[in-house]
Amino acid sequence: MAADQPKIQLGPFRFRPASVDVQGRPQLADWKGPLEFALWCQRASPWWIGDMINSGEDLFGEEFGEACGSTLSTEMVSRYASVARRVPAQNRRAALSWSAHAAVARLSHADQRKMLALAEREGWNSDDLNKKVRELIASRQSGDSANS
Repeated sequence: MAADQPKIQLGPFRFRPASVDVQGRPQLADWKGPLEFALWCQRASPWWIGDMINSGEDLFGEEFGEACGSTLSTEMVSRYASVARRVPAQNRRAALSWSAHAAVARLSHADQRKMLALAEREGWNSDDLNKKVRELIASRQSGDSANS
């Protein structure tokens, strides 16, 4: 493993960029924490990436792009940064996926809070939420047309 690659070890579980090495034969109970950690990282990483890109660009401007290197596609970097910038941390709900938040990113902050709360309460997935957001936008546009 290259010296510059992250090294994280939780008990007998050594996390690497593209694998987890399991040392020995851990008991079943020993798997819960590391597995929850991996799942938590998977859900949190788009936010971490987006927030770091936005903060780095705010501090360093265009030269910050060099720090990103070629780790992610430009499209994904832009998408993570865009959703993270448009959905403030106080509106984010840990129980919902990043894709659910991407669905509401084009709404006002108040509408984001409302739709995310509904999605969490009603158990909507990101496809359901996308549909509800489109319906909300369409109803407002037809209301605007009726008032013109």
